[in-house]
Amino acid sequence: MNIKQTPTLSFSEAFNSATSKIFQFNGRARRSEYWWMMVLLLAVNVILTPFIGILVDLATIPLTFRRLHDTGRSGWWWGVYTILRIAFGVSLIYDLVMASLNAENMQGYEEELAFALFAKYIIWFVVIGIYKIVLIVFMCMDSNIDENKYGKSPKYIDSAVQ
Repeated sequence: MNIKQTPTLSFSEAFNSATSKIFQFNGRARRSEYWWMMVLLLAVNVILTPFIGILVDLATIPLTFRRLHDTGRSGWWWGVYTILRIAFGVSLIYDLVMASLNAENMQGYEEELAFALFAKYIIWFVVIGIYKIVLIVFMCMDSNIDENKYGKSPKYIDSAVQ
């Protein structure tokens, strides 16, 4: 087998590749495709508003799945990150609601409650932060050279087959 590496995608090639498969969760996506789109997402978030950025971010979910597939991992690694973020939000809303409903019953325990909530949310931030770092490492890893269960490598091709 004679493996040949294809060139890195330019911004326009990455944009065309990502947008042509915007709703496609299966298959694989190269690092250059993923990271060029993340640069574009950052620019959209800075130039426009975070609300519009959230909508654009939702459109990158399939791309993130395909990028994880390219490294041989399930897209549900990203799903677990999303579940952690949602659980954090639910926990925060629950604590705020319960604190406002039980404000009278907590007289004299404000410091203990504040410390417990502070510790709880520090743990949340650490867990979510570590998981995000793991995902970033996965996104930076090179493609699997060989075909994996998600398809053929978009980066490495067998030049003997051509």
